[in-house]
Parts: sequence; C-alpha cells; structure tokens
Amino acid sequence: MHNSDVSGTATSCSELQCQNGGKCIIAGSQNVQCSCPRGYRGPSCEYRLPSCQYFGNWTADYGGLFYSEDSYEGSLTAWFCPSGSRPQFGYSVCKKQYYHHSWSNPAACQSPTTTTQRTWIRTTRYGYNSWTTRYRYNSRTERTDLFEDVDSWLTPVVITFVILIQVLAPFVIYCVLVCCCGYEITSKPFAKSDEKEDNAFAEKYKTQLEELESRTLKPENAITIAELRRIQQQLEEEVDQVRATRRQRDRERRKTAKLCRIVSWYYYASFWLWLIYLIIAIATRLGLYANVFGSLAAIAIVCVIALPFAFMIESWFSSERQYIRNLSPLTSATERIESIRNMQPNVSMNAECYHFELRTRTVYYTDANGNSQSRLETYQEKVVTAHIIEPFLFTHWYDLSQSTLTDVRKVGITKIKMELSVQFGDQTTAEDFQEQYERFQDKNRFRDVYVDFFILSTVKGFEKRLAAYTDAGNKPGWISSVWYWLATAFCLGWPYRIMFNRTCGKTEYSVVKFIFSNKPVTPTIPTDPDHAPESPSENDENKIENIKQNIKRILDRLSEGLLADDSEMPKCAATDQHMNVTLQEAHHTQQTAN
Repeated sequence: MHNSDVSGTATSCSELQCQNGGKCIIAGSQNVQCSCPRGYRGPSCEYRLPSCQYFGNWTADYGGLFYSEDSYEGSLTAWFCPSGSRPQFGYSVCKKQYYHHSWSNPAACQSPTTTTQRTWIRTTRYGYNSWTTRYRYNSRTERTDLFEDVDSWLTPVVITFVILIQVLAPFVIYCVLVCCCGYEITSKPFAKSDEKEDNAFAEKYKTQLEELESRTLKPENAITIAELRRIQQQLEEEVDQVRATRRQRDRERRKTAKLCRIVSWYYYASFWLWLIYLIIAIATRLGLYANVFGSLAAIAIVCVIALPFAFMIESWFSSERQYIRNLSPLTSATERIESIRNMQPNVSMNAECYHFELRTRTVYYTDANGNSQSRLETYQEKVVTAHIIEPFLFTHWYDLSQSTLTDVRKVGITKIKMELSVQFGDQTTAEDFQEQYERFQDKNRFRDVYVDFFILSTVKGFEKRLAAYTDAGNKPGWISSVWYWLATAFCLGWPYRIMFNRTCGKTEYSVVKFIFSNKPVTPTIPTDPDHAPESPSENDENKIENIKQNIKRILDRLSEGLLADDSEMPKCAATDQHMNVTLQEAHHTQQTAN
C-alpha cells in the first residue's frame, strides 16, 4: 500500500467501509482514510485503475531484464539491455496514449555492430476464464521509438480519412459523372437527321392523300373510307416503329447516373475490399505491428457486417427486382397493357398536415472508466395529423396511348419501361382543375403548422416496369425472384443484376390519358349500332373528313418532331386532339384519407 493511494475523509473508521482490500488508517485527530492497495483508488477504494499489458520478463528469452512491481496506470518500469547493447537501460511509464493505456518509451536494445533494433514485448490476453500469452518480434532499421510516435498520431488521421472516404466517395463519384463525364445530357445530336426523315415521311403520305383526292372517277364512299383507314393505319404503324427505333438509339447513347445505384455499387465493392483486408489482417496479424492496422481491422468488421444491409435495401427497390417480379409471357404482358389502356385514370389533390414535437429518450452509454451510464436526450419527431385526399371529378376521358408495342425481342426477355401521362383535354378542364386546386389549398392551408400539397395521377394496374418473353423455352431458368434473392443474400447481387441487364432487351411504352371536366362540343363518331343518321351520305362524308383530319394531325406531329412530346408532357392538349376517338364516361369512387 502507498500513501498516494490514500483518499477520502471521515471522522472514524466505523463510518468508512474500505473495499477491495483497503484498510482504514488514522490521518490526524479527527480524520480517517482508506489506504488502497495498488490498482485501486477512490474514497472507499471502489475504482480499479486501468492497466497496461504486462511488460514481461526477457531474461530467459533474450538476455535482457526489467523491474516492475505492477502494470497499473502510473507504474514505472526499469529495463536493462544485454551486455554490449545500447542503450544500457531505460525507463517506461504506464500511461494513457490515444484511447488506450500502453508503456511509453518501449525497450529498444541495439547492438553496436548492426543497425537492426529488436523490441521484445510480452502481452497477456484475457478471455473468459482462460488466458494465453504471445510474443512479438519487430525488426526496424535505424529507429528507436520513432515508429510508435508516428503510429500515435497517424492512427486517428487514417481512421478519419477512411470514414470520410467511405461516406462521401459515392457522392463525389456522382458529381464527377454528372459534371465532368457527360451524364444526364439532354442534347439531341440527331435532331437534324430526324427532322429530315420526318419531313420525308410527311411528304410521302401527303402525296398519297393528294393522289386519292385527285382521282377523276370518284370511288364510292365505302371504298374511300377503307383506303383512308389503310393509309392511317400504315402511317400510325410506321410512326410507332420510327419512334421506338429512335428511343432505342437514344437509350443506347444516353448516360444516366442514379445516386442510389452508385451508393449501392460502391458499398458492394467496399464490402469485398474490406473482407479481403480483414482476411489478410487476421492471417498475418497486422494488428501486432501497428495500432493503425488494428483500427482498420475494427472498421473492416463493422463494414463487413453493415454494408450488406445497405445494398440489400437498395436491391429491394431496384428496377431489376421490379422487372423480374412482373415477368410474364408476351401475350400476358400485352393483355395487361391493353387492360391499362381501357382503365379510367384518377387524379387527386393531396395534402399532408404535420408538425414537430419535442420528445425525450433515455440513452445508455459506457464512460471512460468502463461504467454503464444513462442520460436523457431530447429530439424532434414529425407527427402527421391528417392526410387529405380530394379527387378531381372529371366527366369524360379517353386513351391516346401508342397502338402497338414495338422493339420486342423475338428470342429472350424484353424489359418494358412504362410511362404514365394524364393530361387535360382542353383549356376549360385545365382552368377548372386549377380553380379547384386553389380552393383545396385555401381550405386546408391552416390545418397544421406545416402542410404539403401535391397532385397524384394513377391508373389501376399500372406498373412502371414490366418484362415479357416470347417463348418459355427461351427464358433462362436463373431469371426468377428466387435466384435474385439467393444471389443478393450471398453478396452476389450486383453480378446477377449485370448479367440480367446484359441478357435482356429494352423498350418503352407510354400510357397517355386525356380528361375533360365537360363533354367536348366537337362531334365524335357514334359507336351505338342502333344509331340511325338521317342521311347516310352525310354520315360517310363526316367519316371521311374525320379520318383525313386525323391523318393530318399525325402529319403535323411529324413536322413538329416525333420525340418532341417525350420530355415533359404539356398540361393541356390541343382542342382538336380528341377528334375521331371514343370518349368514355368517368365513374368515381369515394376515396378515404388517413
């Protein structure tokens, strides 16, 4: 026992209960204290001092020796090198150095005839009720304690740098791809050639119409209608084919960068790099040579455990999973698309009302002495009080989606990227919606501290991604949800997804709906078989005129550019856009809000 270990005050030994072998001593007329044994301190000797790894005894192994009574914080050890070595002796103190306790000025005995230093350290490692001892030999050239000094400041620098790289590198890669590598470019390098091809198409069909109108012998109306419908069908098919070809061309040249996929790919590659480093570190015991290697091994363990969860979450929301989930025969896919075309759209105005409340929670942690502690922590939590939905009650609608599904592979699987666009059929509908939306905002603006407004357009059964195969015999057996998740579970998700994308073709399909708040005044062709017009000749003339106008509308779109409407759809369509189509009456169901 030592006087330096004496602490605390009391008036009598009966009032003082010394722990861990401490003894009560009288330190004055009215003062008693606990005299603590080595390794303990505190008023009642209740705190155990942190210790360094045991210095060891070299006499038997290396010819050196040391003297140390214990290895607690503040302990002093004297060590002596073998005869003929330098330095002859030295001192080491057990003290806290960067997150852990270790001996300062480790023994470094050097022979006068060589520049190689030898450092012998005996460390004891405890685990449960057993302990093992291992020896380490370090060979360093022309150094005494320089490596330890470098290691002490290098470790926190390397740890900080590695953490920053692990967190920020995906965002840096994304910015470089977008800003420097031309990703997400919206320019159209083929605009001039496409315009020239569109004009050639328009001239071709205008010539056919002129030839039909310039015939000296006027054919019967039925023959004229059949001829016009043939021209219209041929024109629509060629337009759809040209549009699909151009989309495929632009898709191959398009460079897109999605942040979530970059993060997932980066974490996936980091997982394997950390796993390789961890295997090497364990096999070669890198942690014995420097603290920085041991710290990196600890980071590697955390990353190997945590990173798979990150890219598994991204795999759940990935486009590949949606394509595989919606994989079906081509006949089923076309029937599904046709069902979506025949389905009524829904447009709703939404408001989410919320505020933030201050909450408290208990946080448990371990202090520097290894004791469990707790504290109260305050934080803000978002509380949603209402989610209000109000549908836009339009009266009529029609579908103007492309008539055919193009660019489908004859062999293998084709990925179909679906796009939904719901537009106003005329200016009156756009104005009615804007008026209703403003009333909806005014009515719900002050329901809570914060209110977010947004518009949602949906069609029942619509999926953003579909996949189809022409023949079950040509469908690869490894393309299924079971194999997808097995590959993801065994950390092979990204190789599987790359193989899937290289195996499948791509195409796009746009679902376009037009809505009207009132039935448009432009006459449409009746579909009721019982309808009997007053004059059949006048009815045929109307049919001929409507088909001609429909063909001219397509030719006008050719003049404007086929892909001009592939970017952001306009809010209001042209007033004659609904000619020669069948309007359907809208039926609305009651929507509930949370």
